[in-house]
Amino acid sequence: MLVAPIETPAQNTRTIRCESVNGRYVTCMTDTSGGVTLKRQLSDTRCVENRTWGVNDRGIWVDKGCRGVFAVAAPPTTLTCQSLNFKYQFCQVDTRGGVRLARQLSDTRCTLNRTWGFDNRGIWVDKGCAGEFLVGVDQPARPSPPPANTGQVIRCESQANRRVDCPVNTRNATVTLERQLSDARCVENRTWGYDNRGIWVTSGCRGEFLVAGQNTNVPPRDELVVCRSQGGNYVRCPANTRRGVLLQRQLSQRPCRQNQTWGFDNQGIWVTQGCEAEFLVRR
Repeated sequence: MLVAPIETPAQNTRTIRCESVNGRYVTCMTDTSGGVTLKRQLSDTRCVENRTWGVNDRGIWVDKGCRGVFAVAAPPTTLTCQSLNFKYQFCQVDTRGGVRLARQLSDTRCTLNRTWGFDNRGIWVDKGCAGEFLVGVDQPARPSPPPANTGQVIRCESQANRRVDCPVNTRNATVTLERQLSDARCVENRTWGYDNRGIWVTSGCRGEFLVAGQNTNVPPRDELVVCRSQGGNYVRCPANTRRGVLLQRQLSQRPCRQNQTWGFDNQGIWVTQGCEAEFLVRR
């Protein structure tokens, strides 16, 4: 019996020479959890998988005169990648050996090419998917780029059955109802919809809407949000204000004075007493 590592032709792969001498069954001890392929047959006797060679929990076995060189892939490693708060997350890792979902950790389903995937830089997860991933598997899933836009979730609510406009940049974007919050049905183009100014809701529809359209690989830019106090009423415009807000351009005749007729908190921008303006939301 010969068991000899003879070369390392590719990263994370080694080769093992295993021979059935005098037609006898032989096991060549090695870790085969990463997968094994016949690289080169050395015998006149044909080496046929599962007939004259194969793998078991101890290593590679050969029989009936099969002699060959076998490529043994490195055992897969396990990586945990989580989409926290339903946001896009990228986990950098060498995926050239392939990736497979080993175990879902989240209540949200992890679906390949929809809520998780990978490219040559690592694994991405989105929309609440959390899982343990096998990296370096013998039969990998096909690489998949991240979605064109992981999206921004906007909460828009029709109070007292009135129409409400929630300003958001929808240019070159698509908007979908992510989660209905109201007992009243949210039906696209009937009780909710969107145009180039933002999302609108009416007839008691309250929901969370996913705005998708910008490539997440592009660094985020400052966002321009239009917020209007119609009829002098207090209006709140959802926005991510963690990095601050600036008054870009006043649109109303009524003055817009910070902390008097407009302001912002961690839920968005607010306006009142007829203030209408374009606000620059820092990213």
